[in-house]
Amino acid sequence: MYGLEAICRWAATGMAGSLLAIGAAASHAASPVPDQLDAYGVLHSDGQYLGLRGNTLVYTLASPLFTDYALKFRTITVPPGAKVGYQADGVLDFPIGTVISKTFFYAKDPQKTGGWVKSAAPAGERIDLGKYQLVETRILQRVGDGNWLANAYVWNDAQTSAALRRIGQALPANLRDPASNQTQSFHYAVPNARQCQTCHAVNATVGQAGIQPIGPTARHLNASYRYADAVHNQLDRLAQLTTVEGLPAKTSERPSNVAYADAKGAPLDQRARAYLDINCAHCHHALGDARQSGLFTTLQASGANLGLCKQHVAAGSGGANMTYDIVPGKPAQSLLVHRMESTSGQAMMPRVGRSLVDAEGLALIREWISSLSGSCATH
Repeated sequence: MYGLEAICRWAATGMAGSLLAIGAAASHAASPVPDQLDAYGVLHSDGQYLGLRGNTLVYTLASPLFTDYALKFRTITVPPGAKVGYQADGVLDFPIGTVISKTFFYAKDPQKTGGWVKSAAPAGERIDLGKYQLVETRILQRVGDGNWLANAYVWNDAQTSAALRRIGQALPANLRDPASNQTQSFHYAVPNARQCQTCHAVNATVGQAGIQPIGPTARHLNASYRYADAVHNQLDRLAQLTTVEGLPAKTSERPSNVAYADAKGAPLDQRARAYLDINCAHCHHALGDARQSGLFTTLQASGANLGLCKQHVAAGSGGANMTYDIVPGKPAQSLLVHRMESTSGQAMMPRVGRSLVDAEGLALIREWISSLSGSCATH
């Protein structure tokens, strides 16, 4: 039902084809961007399995970004002999030539030919394409001047190759929830180059300030993962592949993130804050694209900066006649909740990366706001 090859062939003609050609020409003028994912030498598919190439680490995040229930196969490939600089805060200092990939895929629905089903992500270091369908792979590559380049590649129907897609793409899809047996139709959105820049900007207050990765920080990588041979701490596994300078020997000496989906793993407040941090803070911070809102969802934010009894600004028609971003004890009166449960127009947040509502994430934030005490009457 997806017809990725057919969609790509359609996009190669008419106005869409012209835009693609212009975008590709511009990107190649600035730096050599491969037309095919295989050129990076980090992933390989024979149509049966997606596996690894090169000096590559598979990793996951305890608290991942929601993207329409897509599963994600994340990798970091470091040039042989290069060194990674450990940093307790922020993204690790990866060497020139590092390639970070994130492949988005879904479990094939046995009840619907061509459809998908919500499921947990598999562990290990390869993806069984008999059970899962690849959609796209996003690449961040650190180039000679130290900057990062972001590009998206869409997989073909045969699942053997992925082609550069600079202008983005909307792919029609169906997703079934096995718990309710309800199926939702939606359009999976492959981001365009501008959208990559928005989320990954180092400093959105400065034009052309560059981009950086979001996930591969010490606190996200300091967690266990089941590799092909055994379970390893991800930072220790990275240190097996390459030198990680300054890495504390003990995992307890490294920061770690909570898993927001694990109701028994951490207190409610920590889980909710972890959810807002990974899903919103890449834009909602002092230097982010959404800084004008005054709503900051980093782990360090508090009080009005976090939205507590803060009158919203820059919401436009998405304000829904609500006064405050967060009203303690009252999720139904909190604009944050309204924006999370919206799926269109100015109200929807995040505006990039989803078409569906994250039902579990929304329930978590509702529960968190309900637990908060205080009143906005004096604000």
